[in-house]
Amino acid sequence: MNLVLEAIQKHDPARLALIGDTQRYTYGELKTQIDQRTKALSEVSVLGLALDNGPDWILWDLAAAQANIPCVPLPPFFTKKQVLHSLQSAGVSHILSTEGLRDTGTEREGILPKHTAKVTFTSGTTGSPKGVCLSQEGLEQVACSIVEVLGAELADKHISVLPLAILLENVAGVYAALLAGGTVYAPSLKTIGFANPFQPDFTALSQYMAKHEITSAILVPELLRGFMASQPQIPSLKFLAVGGSKVSPALISAAREMGLPVYEGYGLSECGSVVAMNTPQDNRPGSVGKILPHIQLTEENNEIIIKNPAFLGYLGAAHQDAFPTGDLGYLDADGFLHIDGRKKSILITSYGRNIAPEWVEGALQAQPEIFKSKVYGDGEAFLSAEIVPSSPQVNIEQAINRANAELPEYAHIKNFQIITKEKAHELLQKAG
Repeated sequence: MNLVLEAIQKHDPARLALIGDTQRYTYGELKTQIDQRTKALSEVSVLGLALDNGPDWILWDLAAAQANIPCVPLPPFFTKKQVLHSLQSAGVSHILSTEGLRDTGTEREGILPKHTAKVTFTSGTTGSPKGVCLSQEGLEQVACSIVEVLGAELADKHISVLPLAILLENVAGVYAALLAGGTVYAPSLKTIGFANPFQPDFTALSQYMAKHEITSAILVPELLRGFMASQPQIPSLKFLAVGGSKVSPALISAAREMGLPVYEGYGLSECGSVVAMNTPQDNRPGSVGKILPHIQLTEENNEIIIKNPAFLGYLGAAHQDAFPTGDLGYLDADGFLHIDGRKKSILITSYGRNIAPEWVEGALQAQPEIFKSKVYGDGEAFLSAEIVPSSPQVNIEQAINRANAELPEYAHIKNFQIITKEKAHELLQKAG
């Protein structure tokens, strides 16, 4: 039996465990709900989970874990093409959506590493997301470490703001809160103003959190920025974790001046989400905090190398005992981890989406109007581009719109600057 399911049965059965828009379950009711869903999965070999945030998402995820069925969460921002790629490459036999549980017809046996409990697909530095295979034991070890360093009291009332298909929310949010005996508030994304994840209504989120006296939440930097603009008044809030991409020290400072208990962390899907985090007891602004107790971290040519039990390998690739993160950094004398940059030219937006600029540049340069392009946006909400037109008469805006239509929304070009052909040589040099 896994640790989350064990913990559920040990907590006060009268305490509320899950609260959604219309559903609410006590800890005493969870076991029955999970068992019912486990029985419904009897014909499933690999489950694709495509539900909105809510108690149902969490219960089906726990049912799959109880039945030892690999689960493939499908983020709401994936394009249809990315969803299809995820289903086919992971050999998903059944998908669960608002239409119910249905057979996908894409089942393939023997493609997942042994002990795979979850296959999380990255947003995709290129068009096709990469499948990361993770063990239940490893994921729970992350959650246990988080509870160990934070203490159970901070999980009193946790709200899931990020989509539950995001590993950070699934593990560091839900699993940790349930292990600690807290209450997980899992409203639909629409209820908290996130019907469109790239145009959120932060006032709705702030009002919900204040009404329900939320104590903890997890945000990415861009969501923190918008949340701050809503002037939240939430006296109950004790811990606001921020991660997913680089966080500006100025943003952390401004949030703290507003009275928000913001703490920066660092993690990767390959490590089961969180690797390091600042806490109320150990907080050093400018760092991403101390590494979690179960993590083994080394450095090689300034690159951070992590060994952890969660990562079983990528789909179709050999198992790796140690994972080279691609991030450059170091541990200071007090054990705080500092991230200095990336080894490769991967952009990480402030929404936490990883993007290879070459992928987007390829889509732009596939348009006849565009001779050359250079894409920017690391740490920003959206991507921008410098464009060299193929001739002075072309309509670059139309060309960008066509390129955007081929890309998921998180990789769209929102701003651009025209660079003349006379400056093309300089642009080519900058592109390397």
